[in-house]
Amino acid sequence: MGDYLEGLIGELSSRDGMTRKKARECLVLVGEPAAPLVRALIHSPDKQTRWEAIKTLAAIGDPASLDEFVALLDSPDPDLRWLAATGLIQLGPRSVRPVLQAVTDPEVTRGRLEMSRRVLGGLASDNKVLADLLAPLMQVIGGNDGAVVAERAARSLSDLDQAAGRPPAQL
Repeated sequence: MGDYLEGLIGELSSRDGMTRKKARECLVLVGEPAAPLVRALIHSPDKQTRWEAIKTLAAIGDPASLDEFVALLDSPDPDLRWLAATGLIQLGPRSVRPVLQAVTDPEVTRGRLEMSRRVLGGLASDNKVLADLLAPLMQVIGGNDGAVVAERAARSLSDLDQAAGRPPAQL
């Protein structure tokens, strides 16, 4: 399987779009065993290779990529931010806490806010309890006041911990 995986990893950098697509789809079928090799491509100097890697990891739903997906919400490339948000949505409720933590900074970037809104809104659409505890944040996350967003995110984080039976977050 090692040579096969290495071949697919190499094909993610192909100049031919159909070759990349086939490699990506095969890697998704392999699933989590392929994820560490794909994750290594996230920081490739080639934008297309980074895009393929993030899209592949998002489709796999690789839990070990969660921190990378959150970090990518600050990417200057909107396509990569979108794919990272897709990966976070794919990971489900385990993404909520790190995304909330990522928007507790009053100096949060506009890109991170936009994609965090997408992630949290997508996850809340399937969970009424989550939707209710995120409602105050969702009312302001599209605005320009980072301090208000940060305060509401911290409150949502505390409410999430309470709902999950965890001790309150230390920010």
